[in-house]
Amino acid sequence: MFSPFDIWAPIIRAPFSGNVTQEIAPRVLSPDIQGVPEIEDRVQTEVASYGKQLGKLLEAVQMLAEDAGKTVPDIDKLIAGVEVVKKESKADLRANAEAALARLRAVDEAGWRAVLASRGGSSDPEAGGARG
Repeated sequence: MFSPFDIWAPIIRAPFSGNVTQEIAPRVLSPDIQGVPEIEDRVQTEVASYGKQLGKLLEAVQMLAEDAGKTVPDIDKLIAGVEVVKKESKADLRANAEAALARLRAVDEAGWRAVLASRGGSSDPEAGGARG
């Protein structure tokens, strides 16, 4: 049996019922951070993110294993998974950029031409956008 609320259920969301993301960043005033939080924050923001740091470590472990004639399937799987996510993310970013350019062209063709020209692309609408 359906109720009138079943129609609206997909639209109405309770607080915190959607996708949840978490930023992993040292909290400068947190007592939970080991080391010096200010240094941790600067390393992450100025040198390399945690993902970049872990990626280098995974690559190093993989190289050491190869040099020793061993395989570490878990490391290989992690590296492959990261590469898949990077590839998918690049495709998503590209699609989002193309959609944004299409929206810009629809409402402001002069602005669209200016963006393409500033990036070395063709400003000819018949050319289909930026060269690349």
